[in-house]
Order: sequence, then C-alpha cells, then structure tokens
Amino acid sequence: MTEEGSLVRWLRRLAGTFVAGCMAGLFAMQVLVLVANPAAAGTWSQDNCSGSAWSMTSWRRADAQAYAQRGDREGYEWNGGCYKLNDRDDTPNAPDSGGEGADCSGYTFKSWALKSSAGTSGYHYWTHEKEIHGAYYTWNYHSPASTDPFKLLASKTYAATLYMDAFVYRSGDAGHIGMIYLEGSGGSDYIVEAKSDALGTRIAYTNYRSQSAYRGVTRKAWTPDCYPNC
Repeated sequence: MTEEGSLVRWLRRLAGTFVAGCMAGLFAMQVLVLVANPAAAGTWSQDNCSGSAWSMTSWRRADAQAYAQRGDREGYEWNGGCYKLNDRDDTPNAPDSGGEGADCSGYTFKSWALKSSAGTSGYHYWTHEKEIHGAYYTWNYHSPASTDPFKLLASKTYAATLYMDAFVYRSGDAGHIGMIYLEGSGGSDYIVEAKSDALGTRIAYTNYRSQSAYRGVTRKAWTPDCYPNC
C-alpha cells in the first residue's frame, strides 16, 4: 500500500468520526431542548382536545344516557375532561397530566350538561372533545347547596331512582360518583362512571346502591323524555 493510499484512508476515517460526532451532538442538543422545555412536546390533551360548547334549553335523561355511553372504554384523567371517542384509552395506566378522559365528578358534570360556574342557572352542552372539568367535585354532589343544579334523593330504593341519577360517596379526601346507566336488581345497577387510571371510563354492574356509604343524587330540571311530543 502506498503512502498516498494510507493517507486517503486515514482522512476518510477522520471525516466519518467527525460526522458521527456531529450527529450525536445534534441529537443531544435536541434532547436538551425537550428536557428544558417540556411544553414543546405537548400533552395529549393539548394535541387532541379542541371541542366546543353551547347553551341549551332541553336535556333529557335519554340524552344524558346516550352522551355518557359514548365514553365507555375511553380513558380516565383526574381533573380532566376530554375524550377522543375511539373505543380505547389513549393514555392508559398512568396518572397523567393532560391525558385522556374525565374523572368521576367531571364526567357527571358533562353528562348532566351543567354550567361551568356554581350557582348559575340553566344548562350547557359540552362536546366530548372539550377539555373541561366543571365547578363540581364529589363533595358538592355529596352535600349539595340549595343553589346547586342537583339535589339529594330521599332514598336509594328502586322506586325512588331513575336512570341517570347517581350514587355518590365521600369520606375525608376520598370520593366517587357513578351514574345509573340502567337499573338492575338486588342492590346493584349498571353504572356508567369514570373509574380510575387502570379501568378508565366504563359501564359495569356495581353495587353502589346497596353500600350505605353512598348517597343518591339527581340533577334538577330534567326535560321529560317524551319531549318534544309530550
């Protein structure tokens, strides 16, 4: 091998090392940018939630049932409120910040078409893709004020409840609310609820009615299901 050939090969190896080093350095810089500015990557809700809302004059239990059913098999997000409606949890098994889904109180808020400000009269439709939790949490449903758009039921018997009423539990910092999708028997019902990060939003046969810790609560001023042909 000539000295010229050896020199050419050495220069080629040097150039390759330089290019590889530059590429590695560029990748490292990109990682540093993402770490230094995590907002640049965006959360799931920032990338997927662009819904809308509007005031409404009627909302039947049947409308609420159909609305709530569409969340079945979707995600759960504490203090969240947006669903993609693709029959799966897009951010499963993680207490995300900005993930898919509502929590239990936020899902009741949207399914009952409540307004975002406590004490405000009237009702509001929120698309599933709208990121909103609303003003009410489980303690509000458990101990409602007279000005709230919902009230406690006198009992939890099957004679006292209708579908899309709810059962709510609250103890210390813990709480849960689930809506009656279909009434069952023996103290259990088909409940539609935003349950947890592990289980997402679901319809499940559950015995909240027979648990003494749960109270019955109903939305005020349902439009009759016979509307507009009553």
